[in-house]
Amino acid sequence: MTPRYETPEQLVATPRLTGLSGHRNGPVIALRQELSSDGKRYVKHAWSVPRPTDGDHAPVPLTSGDQGVQEVCPAPSGELYFTSDRPMDGDDEKRSRLWLLPERGDARMVLDMPEGISDPKLGGDMLFFLSGMHPSAKGAADELARNRELHELREESGASPMLYDRAPFRYWDHDLPAAETALWFVDTAALAESRDAGEAVRRVDLPAGRLMRYSVAPDGTWLIAQLTVWLPEGWERSQLWRVPITADGAGQAELFRDATEEDWWEPGPVSPDGSRVVLERDVVWRDGVNLQISLWVHDLSTGRDTEVVPTDEYWAGESRWIDDDSFVCTSDYQGRGIVLRVTCPRGGDSSIDVLAGGAEQPWTYCAVHPVGDAFYGLRATYDHPLEAVTWSGREFCAEPTRIDGLVPDDAVPGRLEEVTTTAEDGTSIRAWLALPEGEGTEHPLLVFVHGGPWASNNQWSWRWNPWPFVARGYAVLFPDPAISTGYGQAMIDRGQQELGGAPFTDVMALVEATTQRADIDAQRQALLGGSYGGYMANWVATQTADRFRCIVTHASLWNLDSMGATTDNTEWREAMGPAQAAVYSPHRFVDRIQVPMLVIHGDKDYRVPISQGIELWSDLQLRTRVEGHRFLYFPDENHWILKPANSRAWYETVLAFLAEHVLGEEWQRPELLG
Repeated sequence: MTPRYETPEQLVATPRLTGLSGHRNGPVIALRQELSSDGKRYVKHAWSVPRPTDGDHAPVPLTSGDQGVQEVCPAPSGELYFTSDRPMDGDDEKRSRLWLLPERGDARMVLDMPEGISDPKLGGDMLFFLSGMHPSAKGAADELARNRELHELREESGASPMLYDRAPFRYWDHDLPAAETALWFVDTAALAESRDAGEAVRRVDLPAGRLMRYSVAPDGTWLIAQLTVWLPEGWERSQLWRVPITADGAGQAELFRDATEEDWWEPGPVSPDGSRVVLERDVVWRDGVNLQISLWVHDLSTGRDTEVVPTDEYWAGESRWIDDDSFVCTSDYQGRGIVLRVTCPRGGDSSIDVLAGGAEQPWTYCAVHPVGDAFYGLRATYDHPLEAVTWSGREFCAEPTRIDGLVPDDAVPGRLEEVTTTAEDGTSIRAWLALPEGEGTEHPLLVFVHGGPWASNNQWSWRWNPWPFVARGYAVLFPDPAISTGYGQAMIDRGQQELGGAPFTDVMALVEATTQRADIDAQRQALLGGSYGGYMANWVATQTADRFRCIVTHASLWNLDSMGATTDNTEWREAMGPAQAAVYSPHRFVDRIQVPMLVIHGDKDYRVPISQGIELWSDLQLRTRVEGHRFLYFPDENHWILKPANSRAWYETVLAFLAEHVLGEEWQRPELLG
């Protein structure tokens, strides 16, 4: 194997896996992302993953071209439903349509909705999906026709305003559209028979609220929908509704879980026999209350709720039923990941067993699907990008088998080690350290602080990838401070109410422990972070004088007073209120900054609004006497830098800034910046 990740240009051009989906009795489909033919954007394509019954076969691409696919929905018959915005003859409007790819033959478009189609799910003979519904079309004699008329009216007239009657009005990187998200379904027989089965589509009539997620019973006779509503106190919370489904439409919705001040419930999958459903309970982060995540099983016949994965040790997610009495889920774990089998027999005690991963293995897992008698999933480490794997469903702590032929299997230009130390309060804390190959050299140190803050530096990232930096001689430290996931609820509780307290001292403790190594240069160091990591970068800049030679802060929180009021996440105003902002808002200490900062922000970032970056940039110009600050602005990007050329420019600018201030080299402006 040869290194592929030494330069930003190599990194952004590498094909990578972005998802995996499987039907318990059908095909397994991997999503692979690659550059378009002109190299200006990424395109996802569906690949068929061989199962043991397929013999010695390699993965096969199912789609091709520059349009790609957005989402896939495998059917037990071997057919594949997928969404794509590929153009249609006579209609050049770009929107996501539903396509059907038979086991043999070519894909064809089977459903077109004026506001596009997303999140397709099968239930029995029905296919459910999400698509926009204009408020004025609801209740019309022909809702679909009226919805299309309103869509065309806005398109032809050029009208763009949206009218809202409650928050939020945008989400991550897009405005919530004039057409509100609605839930629809169609008989798969109609999809098989028609070029465009629009006339067979039915809408699920739901109570008032913003539709977030939904889960469908395996036989398609009912579903659970998650809606958000506003409590009298002014906070947005979730409700769960159970809705019966017939061929002619939806029945009367029944309130399944009401909104409360402290809880946020999300629907998980329904058991194969339709008798039980997995629920995720989030205790909402707010002043004096820490975020908690646990998994529950609700028995529909008895109404009994059972907590099966408590919050104390694991924050589990991505649950999928194996059989009627057990399901699989994943969780961060000790800087790695773990796959769990949760057994919850009726009338008996639940238990948790490890299927794969753990403290002795370096992998982190996601997208694990029970298929037949096996499991399929994705796994990664910090020195290896996502790969598809499979293992027997009859074994515990199994070593999965890599599925070759989907992505390159190349080496990284360095090695990975682990750093551990003790925090101020006696807690054991740890980090990954990426190092260049070779011995006897003192490497300048870069510290990458993760976002979230509920996350872990435990697997490969294409956006904060250490290896182009390692290839230039840097060591890169990935600390997991307080509020990191994978270390139990106690690790969350240590820092949730003090954003700049224990998380900051943990980061610095790991930096100091790393600096004691003989192969680390104690004088040439920098700290970088994005999102919450960007907040920490700002906080470090105001609290450590000239401890680091420079700071890189991406999509960062600067003023907690205004952040909670302007983010798209309505919950955060409760959490970033007066108590946290008065003590831990970096903007209050701007006059302490003594080192150059590279500020990076995307204009379409609604999670951490561009106003945060603008205010930080203004304060650096007006209230510090430091030379060398720079502002890297992306007018067409959001919280993440996603376009290939922009991603390359991000890496090259950061590398140039570090070379100037950490290595003492002359500033070299990247060519892509003009």
